[in-house]
Amino acid sequence: MSFHLERRTLYTVLRDYMAQHGDLNKDAAQLRMAFKDTEALIDFSLYQEDVAIDVDAANRISKVGLAWLDYAAAHPDNPEGYADTAQSTLEDTATP
Repeated sequence: MSFHLERRTLYTVLRDYMAQHGDLNKDAAQLRMAFKDTEALIDFSLYQEDVAIDVDAANRISKVGLAWLDYAAAHPDNPEGYADTAQSTLEDTATP
């Protein structure tokens, strides 16, 4: 018997964190506060995702999450349109 564990990245942490805190359009204020709380993001990643991240990684996730909220506010009919940009930003190891 074999099974596959999902590959965890900063992007998957971002997506799961967003899913826990609300909808991009309906819960934007709540999500904005959640993204600003990098300590909670670190705890979520460790205890919910089983991924240890440092402050720099939490800041990257926070920055991308806040940018996604801005995108969603400007494009309410397509809030998921930022997903590819968010993923490439967080999974590009050359990005500080």
